[in-house]
Amino acid sequence: MEYQWLKDLARLNLPVYKCETDSMKIAYAGYSSIKKKYFVRFMMNRDYKRTYLGRKWFWQITNLSRSGKFDMVISEVSPVSLKHYQKSIGFVLPVWANLRINVDVALDEIFEKRKSVFSKIEKKIRKFNLTYEVLTDRKSFSHFMEEFYLPYASKRFGDEAMIEDLYSIWDSSAEPSLMAIKEDGVIIAESFFIKTGETLNFIRMGLLDGNEEYLKHGAVGALHYFRIIEARKMGCKNINPGGTRPFLTDGLTQNKLGLGAEFVTEHSQYNEYIWLGINESSPSTREFMHNNPFMYLDNDLRLVRHGR
Repeated sequence: MEYQWLKDLARLNLPVYKCETDSMKIAYAGYSSIKKKYFVRFMMNRDYKRTYLGRKWFWQITNLSRSGKFDMVISEVSPVSLKHYQKSIGFVLPVWANLRINVDVALDEIFEKRKSVFSKIEKKIRKFNLTYEVLTDRKSFSHFMEEFYLPYASKRFGDEAMIEDLYSIWDSSAEPSLMAIKEDGVIIAESFFIKTGETLNFIRMGLLDGNEEYLKHGAVGALHYFRIIEARKMGCKNINPGGTRPFLTDGLTQNKLGLGAEFVTEHSQYNEYIWLGINESSPSTREFMHNNPFMYLDNDLRLVRHGR
């Protein structure tokens, strides 16, 4: 808790970088190399030149957007400065948006509605002889952390993935479980989930030794597929499949929406925000906004769609 508060205070005064290509210029304000790499690369869709501009207070960052020197300004937002960004011209986005899958219908109906997606998953399940097992003991969870989650997260997110205390979440949960995906009897992927009321919540996943080759074997698709079956067995009405990026053209977002997920639009308390300041006179900005609809938070922190 104290660590999070220190992070929130640090985000009041941020390092600022100019990121530019021959057709777009973006200012990024923030500490996270992971967020900077994702959001800037997503918007520019190519390699870019980066220049450090020094540190600025949050009220100076919103002024950058009004200066006309940048096509867009992206800033990490502290909950402490959230109201300032909400009053500024631009959009406040959750770094990760919440999703929900309704499983309070017959299994045949769920799979038939998304037949084109689930038929591909079922093919890989048959091809690689994938099965699943649910584990509930803490020893299995420790094995998941050491052999699956940490190696996978390290390869995908680097040091920023290491700050989560998943052991505390496991120990404080009434019904923590693991779903283990097996290929010919060998566990190749696992996901940590918790049943809360009528919702099955996906927490984190991992691949054996962080080996992303198992993605080609359909490990993630199998986790989604068997999670639906298990949720129905457990009497759940909804699945929380984990967060996704707020841009509807993002690959992960499209994948989860393709599995039947919908955005949770009612008020949610997010921990991390991004502010997107736009230069409406910029052709590059107008093109990006037209081609990339996204979800943003209104003043009541309800998720709202922008764009087509």
